[in-house]
Amino acid sequence: MIELKNTGFLKSSIEAISSFIPEGNLRFNEKGLHFRAIDPSQIVLVDYLVDKNVFDSFDIEPAFVGVNLAELNKIVSRAIQNDTIKIDLSDSELKLDFIGELKRSFKLPLIDVSEEELKLPDAKHDAKVEINSKLFKEALKDASLFSSSIILKVQGKNFFMESKGTAGNSQANSTNGKQVKVISSADVVSKYSLSYLQNIVKEANPDENIVLELKSDAPMKITYNIGKSEIRFFLAHMLL
Repeated sequence: MIELKNTGFLKSSIEAISSFIPEGNLRFNEKGLHFRAIDPSQIVLVDYLVDKNVFDSFDIEPAFVGVNLAELNKIVSRAIQNDTIKIDLSDSELKLDFIGELKRSFKLPLIDVSEEELKLPDAKHDAKVEINSKLFKEALKDASLFSSSIILKVQGKNFFMESKGTAGNSQANSTNGKQVKVISSADVVSKYSLSYLQNIVKEANPDENIVLELKSDAPMKITYNIGKSEIRFFLAHMLL
């Protein structure tokens, strides 16, 4: 049985994952709860971990279970503020109890999903940008005025975000400061889907930072925290 009193971060996490992944395997082990999967278009890989110490109770046998993420998201979204969530497993079901003024119970059938363990991209990134979530989201909105893609550049300590279209173009840039920090060993330029990137960061807290790890013409690694959990995305690049 797993028990969690602070349910907000779990709701946001499942929402972020289910935006891309229709189904996948939840892994329960001595480290906590882990999820890793790639979307059907093979553009986004998600890697998510909740340390067992984050839970108020974590007493469950190691397990590897397939679930429909869209259905799980529907259920978890029904948690009310101050509800405690209890999660348990049987051979065929994932059981969730929401305990507050009412006790509400849900059962989600387990499904067969490939047990193959995905490997994370092993590209060594040349630049790391730590940027305030709200700033980054606003820059993405600017870029979406003119294009469906965005070009990210790092030149020394400078970080650039550019979009170009027939109707116009936009550019945002920053050097190291309070809300943007750049570390690089080489200049970088790479292009990514705007819609995917906006979906990836939508659950990031506006007061927190997002970490981007970049290499020219290579997948980008995007990391941020949701509550006390960490979520990582690997976004495939587009041709320049």
